[in-house]
Parts: sequence; C-alpha cells; structure tokens
Amino acid sequence: IGGVSGIDMLHAPWDGLEDDTRFRCFADDERFYFYYEVADSTLTLMDPYEGERTVDFEDRVEIFFSKDSVMTNYYCAEIDPLGRRMDYASSYKHPLDYEWDFATMGQAGQLTDEGYVVAGSVSICELKNYGVDLLEGFYLGVFRADFHADGSVNWYSAVKTDDETPYFHKPNVLFPARIGK
Repeated sequence: IGGVSGIDMLHAPWDGLEDDTRFRCFADDERFYFYYEVADSTLTLMDPYEGERTVDFEDRVEIFFSKDSVMTNYYCAEIDPLGRRMDYASSYKHPLDYEWDFATMGQAGQLTDEGYVVAGSVSICELKNYGVDLLEGFYLGVFRADFHADGSVNWYSAVKTDDETPYFHKPNVLFPARIGK
C-alpha cells in the first residue's frame, strides 16, 4: 500500500471563498495517515475545553470515511488546531452517534505562524471492519470550519457544490478514493 494523495485547496461556495488548505493522505501496511496544513488568521479555540463536543464551536478540520457513495454508514473525526478530537458515526439522514469513537485513531495539532497543522492516523484493520477498504475503494470527505470573532463561520469542502447551504452530512460532498499499490 502506498501512494500519497493530496488536495491543495478547499472551497466555501456558500461564501464565494477558496483557501490554501493542503490535505495529504497515504497508507502503509497497517495505518491510513492524513495531514492538514491550514492558513487561518482568525484562530478560534474554546477555553475552557469541556470535552469533545467543545470542538463543535472551534476552528477544525474534518475527515469522513464511507464505504459507499450513499453513506450507508460513515465515520467522522473533527480535530481542532490543538489536536483535540470529536468523533462519531452515522448513516445518511440519521442522527449522529457521538458515543461512538475511533478505537485506533491518533492525532496531533500544532499552531503555526500562518494557522495550524493537524496530522493523524487510523488502523487499516479498523477501517476495514467498518467496510472502508482502501484498496477496493471508499468515499472520503475533507472539510474544515473557520470560525470568526463575530460568530460567523466559513465552511470549506474539498468538493465544490451548488447546494444553497453548507452541510457536510450528505453524499454529494464525498469523493471516491483509493490508496493503491
């Protein structure tokens, strides 16, 4: 397994914006690795941090894994600039299960002069147990939330959409992916 894949720009079509967020992913025989490099001049973090749902109100990157294009089951991690993670599972048009957690995911975040970076990994075996097969193909979502002091948020996605409102829990914002030999 190998092959580095990447994205060099995310889109906020609801606000007419694009940014220079860089996303990279690759895999070895045991783990799927991902990395975000985010330029953000309006860094928003919650203090005090009161558990994983605090991430809902912070700048963050998001990664979604689905075994199919209709999001029969999908698995998500949202990670703030300090590496604090909120994860959950769901099915399309069903409530999010915040009690669910990735068992093998590790992640870290670091502030930079330009914004922040987030890196993480998850076991290929765990993903495969959920039906997400890196070799056969799966669906991936790459997103970020950029909060501002006035309470507004810009929602960025790797996939451009003409939807009227930002919402990432739907099939048209995922894209087919495969990490192959």
